[in-house]
Amino acid sequence: MGLISNVLFFPVTGPVAGIRWVLGKVQTIVEDELTDDTSVKEELMELQMLLELGDIDDAEYVRREAVVMQRLREVREWRERLGKGVAGGLVRVARNEDGTAPE
Repeated sequence: MGLISNVLFFPVTGPVAGIRWVLGKVQTIVEDELTDDTSVKEELMELQMLLELGDIDDAEYVRREAVVMQRLREVREWRERLGKGVAGGLVRVARNEDGTAPE
């Protein structure tokens, strides 16, 4: 009976299983993109190089660094939400009393 019902219901269960598999893969890719801080770190290193080479001044560096560091905090918040660790252990992002991340 199990084999017959599997064959009879395959037109319904087959596509549903396929859609679940695809959505699982999409979720994995999205989580990887949200928690990958490589591009943010590269941007921070590039910004430091620009400062050392004299292409930007200190004020511009501080302004742009604040933006990059905010993006890095957001990545770390996602890592915390998804239960992923980083080198050195699980990340805990400091929060204000209202639950928002400090600026």
